[in-house]
Amino acid sequence: MSLTIEQVLAGCEWQRDLCRKNGAPTYVALIDELIDRLGPDDTVTGLLTEDGQNPIRSALCLRLFGAVNRIAMRESADWITDHYPTLGGESAPERVVPEFFGFLLGNLDAVREQMGIAVQTNEVGRAAPLSAAMNYVAHATGRPLRLLEVGASAGLNLLLDRYFVAGPRSSWVPTDSALRLEGHFASGDPEAVAPPEVVERRGCDLNPIDVHDPATPNLLRSFVWPEHVERARRLEAALEVARSVPRLRIDAADAYSWVSEHVEDSVSGRTTVVFHSIVLPYFDPDERARFTKLVCCRGEGRDEDRPLAWISLEPGEEDSSVVDLTCEIWPMGKKVLLAGTTPHGTHVRWDPQDLLT
Repeated sequence: MSLTIEQVLAGCEWQRDLCRKNGAPTYVALIDELIDRLGPDDTVTGLLTEDGQNPIRSALCLRLFGAVNRIAMRESADWITDHYPTLGGESAPERVVPEFFGFLLGNLDAVREQMGIAVQTNEVGRAAPLSAAMNYVAHATGRPLRLLEVGASAGLNLLLDRYFVAGPRSSWVPTDSALRLEGHFASGDPEAVAPPEVVERRGCDLNPIDVHDPATPNLLRSFVWPEHVERARRLEAALEVARSVPRLRIDAADAYSWVSEHVEDSVSGRTTVVFHSIVLPYFDPDERARFTKLVCCRGEGRDEDRPLAWISLEPGEEDSSVVDLTCEIWPMGKKVLLAGTTPHGTHVRWDPQDLLT
């Protein structure tokens, strides 16, 4: 089913707001141009309205940008290497706009095909607050951890215990890791405990990615926003770590069916942790309600030999640029707002507060 111009416009405005709040002036300028072309430009209008997917939940703008970026990187197009700081260029939004749209219109069929690839931005910067949350769970339950990640993409955040993380006054996990997550905590100080023992790690994604596939690096790079040089650096380091360890198990499955199948643990003495980051915005309201009910119901049936923790790093309802890191643990009946952060796991404000259950 085709989209209306009004639906596409709403998706563009939503994405532009996020890009503006997260330091992406090139994408703000490109979205401004998209909005100006909706209606008057039949080709661009047709490309976006024929897409058919919810423009917000499917991140229509980011799928478009990722598609163009991949084709441009493959062809070593001058405009992208000259003006994307993540690729060594200098940011110049006013110059990128005409060149981007000229390239788009010259590669329309290839762009249309590439837009079918879902956004893959399981940002590894989120591993900093997520790692602190895992420490919290390990300390609270006193058991090794079994990690189950929903929306795992290439599984980079499943390896969070292999990244060096520095808090304000303490640090944890390997000091010789290729990925060093420093300066992510703006306030508060996560409790310094021994890194948790991870005894199992597994993930699911509707479109899982294999880090050992030669096409994976450029696929992931294509979704890093042009000015986000540190994100690009973190991605390269995380890929290095991921390729140095055994291949992860990332199942092609939806969240509800996968968690239903794997959340129970036949082995006693370890804590199962279901976690996800910036996944819920891609669920429709019914999917989100079913998933929440599932995890809570499975949690309420746990005993002390097999605790279940649910770590959620997701946008708040009022402002999607503000992300809450929450943790719920069963059978302890404990629910805590651990921190506030950004969608990319930076400016973490660590301040654990009990929530009503």
